Amino acid sequence: MDWKHIVFQSIGGLGLFLMGMKIMSEGMQKAAGSGLRKTLNFLTTNRILAIIIGFFVTAVIQSSSATTVMAVGFVNATLMTLRQAIGVILGANIGTTVTGWIVTLKIIKFSMPMIGLGVFIKFFSKSEKWKYTGEVIFGFGILFLGMQTMKMGFAPLRESPEFIAFFMRVDGLSFWSILLGLGIGAITTFIVQSSSATIGITIALASQGLLNFEGAVSLILGENIGTTITANLASIGGNYQAKRTAIAHTLFNVFGVFIVLSFFYPFVRIVESLVPGLADMTVKTADQAALYGAAINTKPLIGKHIAMAHTLFNVSNVVVFAFLVPLLARVCEKIIPEPKKKKKPRAVEFSHIDFNLIDTPALGIAQTEKELMVMADRVSGSSDLVKEIINDGENRRELCDKVFRKEKIIDEYQKYITEFLVTLSSSALSESDANHIGNYMTLSHNLEKFADHLEHITLIYDKIDRQNIRLPGEATEIIDKIFTENENFFKKSLRPFSEKIDAQDFMDRSQVLNRRVKKIIKEAKIAHLSGTGKKMFKNSEAIHYMDILNYLDGMRAQAYNIAEVTSGTKYNI
Repeated sequence: MDWKHIVFQSIGGLGLFLMGMKIMSEGMQKAAGSGLRKTLNFLTTNRILAIIIGFFVTAVIQSSSATTVMAVGFVNATLMTLRQAIGVILGANIGTTVTGWIVTLKIIKFSMPMIGLGVFIKFFSKSEKWKYTGEVIFGFGILFLGMQTMKMGFAPLRESPEFIAFFMRVDGLSFWSILLGLGIGAITTFIVQSSSATIGITIALASQGLLNFEGAVSLILGENIGTTITANLASIGGNYQAKRTAIAHTLFNVFGVFIVLSFFYPFVRIVESLVPGLADMTVKTADQAALYGAAINTKPLIGKHIAMAHTLFNVSNVVVFAFLVPLLARVCEKIIPEPKKKKKPRAVEFSHIDFNLIDTPALGIAQTEKELMVMADRVSGSSDLVKEIINDGENRRELCDKVFRKEKIIDEYQKYITEFLVTLSSSALSESDANHIGNYMTLSHNLEKFADHLEHITLIYDKIDRQNIRLPGEATEIIDKIFTENENFFKKSLRPFSEKIDAQDFMDRSQVLNRRVKKIIKEAKIAHLSGTGKKMFKNSEAIHYMDILNYLDGMRAQAYNIAEVTSGTKYNI
């Protein structure tokens, strides 16, 4: 027996399977980018939809582990409650069963035409949607080719007495063989880090007659335990709520496995009754081979039975635990209690962005938008303080210190958001997602520059206060007037984030506002340089006044830039 051929063929097939799943997943994500963002909005506002959304997201990205890791990240970022996350995990467990059905489809023999068709659509379509569709078809083709290659790799093992003897132990006919199947399934899934891939391997082995149905079911139960390890790894370093979410996933799957183990054989019989034909029917004659389109000594019907067992396990598990979510949450809270000693809060707490979202760009972009709004609120808070500084000479020192502290935090936001978006940009992106990333990087820069101008104005007032200089009352009135105009312009420039607008009408209004503020600043500068201005100021006061007008003009320019970005007119979205 050529073991090198078997190993190379099997590993190569698994590699093709995983790569096909990745390409198909990325194509689906890019095609459904805006839909995933809308889904996330539902998720954060309606707990009842959590199970449906967990199913939907997993069906799209073809990875329950990824969905669960996202849920852990959302809870860690306080975006989602523990109970909402449990609902998402329940839905994800149903969504992951889609893969098992995909690999049992008869179209596996059309893998090569699908690869060709996918490439043709990808390279010759002008529409972005069609290009992504081509990627999905190509991914399906590679996935099916990998499945076919794995089956061919495992085929010679039907003649290996040692291999047959090993898998005869995983026959599900005794308690110990069921436990062995559980262990193998769990360990394999942990190593491969994909329950979908492990199910593909199980179907490939069983289809070649190397596993009976009971043994395959025991492996599937183990795979459902093994897939929980990913979420627990993701929760390391997270807060106690993230750890509770990971524990909830583990308890849900482990308890579900124990429930099925308590009536293992009736469960197997139920599955067999739901799928036509005998699971362990083996092709023995040439007529049967022609009828089923399968080789002699293979099991052509067992794949669908395995897919049904996986689906029935997860669906029934969800039905049971959907009513026990509050109880499951309380159990997790008992296992992972809230820390008694509160950690000292960081200078910056990022509420929405989590690097676990990198693998799902559409959701990462949606969360970046929320973090940008938090950043904008901080900039607005600094603006309120600067307005007080302009009009309040008594508490100016204290107010200046607050602005300087806030500026450091805003700089951290800009740095963190940019770092996240740069990392996100390395993912497979649709054109729309790529444009959003470019826009949001620009927006974080514009917000930071607006805050810089606020800091510069504050530095001037701090300096004149220390030098016991006082600007004339008329100058203060002009500065206050222009500053108020800029504040209003800044707040209006962020409207597209919170309400639906007509982009062209919004920019027309922004241009009018921009020209008005620019005109007021220009008139103030002209007046300052005239004879009236020279009489009003001493030399040192005049320099500071002119500098403040320049920074006010910078605020105006940044507010207009922000309006262009938020409306989507600066770059084409």
